[in-house]
Amino acid sequence: MNPLRTFGAELRAHRSKAGWSQAELASRLYISPSLASALENGTRVPKRDLAELCDSIFATTGTFARLWKLTVQQAYPSWFSQYAQLEEEAVRIHKWELRYIPGLLQTAGYARAVMRAGRPREASDVIEEDVRTRISRQEILTRGNPPLAELPSVVMQVLPFAITDHPGADGPLTILEFAGMPSVGYAEGRGSGRLIENSADVAEAMQSYDLVRAAALPRSTTLEMIRSRYE
Repeated sequence: MNPLRTFGAELRAHRSKAGWSQAELASRLYISPSLASALENGTRVPKRDLAELCDSIFATTGTFARLWKLTVQQAYPSWFSQYAQLEEEAVRIHKWELRYIPGLLQTAGYARAVMRAGRPREASDVIEEDVRTRISRQEILTRGNPPLAELPSVVMQVLPFAITDHPGADGPLTILEFAGMPSVGYAEGRGSGRLIENSADVAEAMQSYDLVRAAALPRSTTLEMIRSRYE
């Protein structure tokens, strides 16, 4: 069975067994009734912390957490699914991107345009589902302990094309930091991705990131540049 539908069926079954309405379930999960309905119908990818909360309120000893892992594997390409799980657990994210605005900061319209440009023959409903999945990742930025502290604390720095003395031309790079476990790097190309887990390789990746960041414009100058483009 489709993992999303399995998660939804389990959620509906446990809710019914508890004698709760969808509104009551939504209240216990701290989500909207419409999201509770979408989860039960298998049309929204659940978040890790929500799956863990389901296990807590239903005393299911990890059932929903295990199903969450399956939904992530289905929702994302095989080369990205493991990264998506790690992104959920990160307490700090460092990201260098030279192609597009990073997915965690994209608007739905921007994500849709990027996907449509790269997949011109894809069905519209498939594109829309992928847009919803990508935008749903942004919930980690507004949770109780977000990886970037608070949205106002997101630090953006632009690297002008004129600056070439940096190692960023090798491609996009992400460093994920965790509480109580080693950092992990992630390098991505067209239709592929690679986790960097060896400690020496992660240190080298972080050094490359630091050099790119050092060459970029200061935060305040970056914000002024962005504002000027919109005015």
